[in-house]
Amino acid sequence: MAENRIHIVSFNIPYPPNYGGVIDVFYKLEALSGNGVKIILHAFGYGRKTAPELEKYCEKVYYYTRETGFLSQFSMLPYIVYSRRNKQLLAGLLKDKAPILFEGLHCCYYLNHPLLKDRLKMVRAHNIEETYYRGLAQNTTSPFLKLYFRWEAWKLKRFEQVLSHADYILTLSTTEKKYFENKFGTKKTVYVPLFFNNPPQTDIHTEIKPFVLYHGDLSTPENHNAAMFLMDSVSSKDKTVTWIFAGLNPRKELLQRSEKQDNVTVFANLDAGKMSQLIREASVHILFTNQISGVKVKLLHALANGQHCLANREMVEGSGLEELCRIISNRPDEILKNIRECLLNHIPETEIIRRRSVFHQIYNNDVNALKIKFFLD
Repeated sequence: MAENRIHIVSFNIPYPPNYGGVIDVFYKLEALSGNGVKIILHAFGYGRKTAPELEKYCEKVYYYTRETGFLSQFSMLPYIVYSRRNKQLLAGLLKDKAPILFEGLHCCYYLNHPLLKDRLKMVRAHNIEETYYRGLAQNTTSPFLKLYFRWEAWKLKRFEQVLSHADYILTLSTTEKKYFENKFGTKKTVYVPLFFNNPPQTDIHTEIKPFVLYHGDLSTPENHNAAMFLMDSVSSKDKTVTWIFAGLNPRKELLQRSEKQDNVTVFANLDAGKMSQLIREASVHILFTNQISGVKVKLLHALANGQHCLANREMVEGSGLEELCRIISNRPDEILKNIRECLLNHIPETEIIRRRSVFHQIYNNDVNALKIKFFLD
């Protein structure tokens, strides 16, 4: 075994780190590198360009093209897996005997390959993928997409057994830890919280402005539906409360709906600086979802840098951050009542101190990197 060297196979190019999955990958690279681990990164391109910035943290970086297209849909393997098969990847993994970390079930096409049977293999479980895809099916109104997501969910459930070939499964949340422990045992299931970019920066002296913020990738069915629900059922009920919805690629339907409400503004595709500014300035953060799907990076951003955080149970489950949020129901009148209460007062300094303590305990990149490094020694 090559000491303190690791192959990492990523489902996408992890730069820039501007959405959930790649945020975890990128800051994991940074933390492992900072703790003396030499990294050979294998990344599948998926709508992203090659990134020289990754060479700061990796000994070598290899890029691969996904085998997408209509014919790939006919495999009995999940599309997200089958489209990431590449003989050059396998050849690259065989150049030495270093351990391998597969980022997500997406990258596990070669996990059970006979030539890798003697290698130490870890899988980062970014989600319970079958559950996530069933949630996508529920969140779309398209009959075609419903059928597609359900079919993929069935294939993902069937393929998940490949994880028995992993030495360790690294879970993002305690909810997923319990799930994988039940299926594959406690010895190989390890809780390694999400790698995150910002240490808590909340400042009691930040200029706070009286608006409610919902942010996320607005193109995804989950976030689009949440935003539509909040717009239709909450923001429309009290025009004295100012709302901002911000995120990547909002759909036309959401933009059109916002134009009908004078108290609502949608910001699309803000750069990291402007998004961070909005997060710091918002009086209230709404963190709402109707499906449980791993730890949400936007929850961490809001708690690390923001003021009041209102979250429903589905948003915080398994994160370890439940006590730091005001838990809300899914009823519009109760959501609005909580918003009004929070708009009256800034968050107390004692709460900011408590948040910092919890973050340091759970979401400490160096501590979590050492959990992975331990397997390499």
